[in-house]
Amino acid sequence: MARMVVASDRTIPFPRRIMTQIPLVLLALLVLAFPFLGAAPFVTTLLTEALIFAIWAMSLDLLVGFTGLVTFGHAAGLGLAAYAAGYFALEVTSEFLVAFVVAEIVVLGVAIATGFVATRLSGVAFAIITLAISQVLFQIAVAWRSITQGMDGLIGVPLPTFFGRIVQPGRPFYVLTASLVIITYLLLRRLVDSPFGRTLQAIRASEERAAAIGINVRLHKWIVFVISWSVAAVAGTLLVFMKAGVTPMTLYWHESGNVLAMTIFGGLGTLLGPITGAIAFVFLRDEFTTLFQSWQFAFGLAFVLAVIFMPTGLAGLVTRVWTWIIRRRS
Repeated sequence: MARMVVASDRTIPFPRRIMTQIPLVLLALLVLAFPFLGAAPFVTTLLTEALIFAIWAMSLDLLVGFTGLVTFGHAAGLGLAAYAAGYFALEVTSEFLVAFVVAEIVVLGVAIATGFVATRLSGVAFAIITLAISQVLFQIAVAWRSITQGMDGLIGVPLPTFFGRIVQPGRPFYVLTASLVIITYLLLRRLVDSPFGRTLQAIRASEERAAAIGINVRLHKWIVFVISWSVAAVAGTLLVFMKAGVTPMTLYWHESGNVLAMTIFGGLGTLLGPITGAIAFVFLRDEFTTLFQSWQFAFGLAFVLAVIFMPTGLAGLVTRVWTWIIRRRS
């Protein structure tokens, strides 16, 4: 494989590196402390859901933003993990870490098999086959009533426990979710800044040129597909415990459209963008459902305007403002 020369953080002046990291540290602390700053319980619940979606959106960003693989079936990883963790919690134990491991095993098994086929394709063909995979899982969830309870879904999933201690709704579950968001972001940031991540970006730029310099394009696409689903499984496990259940609609195609909108709205190829996009999506949806009968139309209009006037998403806008501040201080 051809060697790629990548700019390291060491080439950035130390003071500027510090200025870049300070807002991220402050933001992480603010996210963790949010429910203890007088936030209403309903707002905390909304933000918890938004952070779960943020993990899901970051997993999609690996495929769309960093590798250039647009998928219309990313609900599959989320829904499959939710069903696996929920069923295990109902039948065996609601210990969060154990249920999470079970969900990961199930999702990895399906992702390895389906990804082997799907990643042989690109472009529209890849988007269509991922949509088909998600819809097949949706039909299985509807038909396999002995396991999934059909359209009624799994209900009555018990509260999760963490080393035997029950994680109560509200602040405790929020802190668990926020901690996993931060951990997921740090791990994915390390991944995309690694040589593997730079290789993915080379594939995004041109699969033909990447193959011409010796990169095994199909293998890298397969690996990132599996990683993306495994990250989505984190969100799926959290979601089933937050909702105390899951229905087949979690696997439906419009959920894949929602997470794609979150990622684009926030900013592709940034990781922070999907987080901001997920938060904006959840709170705008809550506001629009109150103001409009057809909230999807209102959000679609806002989405189109954002794409036109902020092509790099919310994260791009924030980055430009912060870069301007740093340059002024320098």
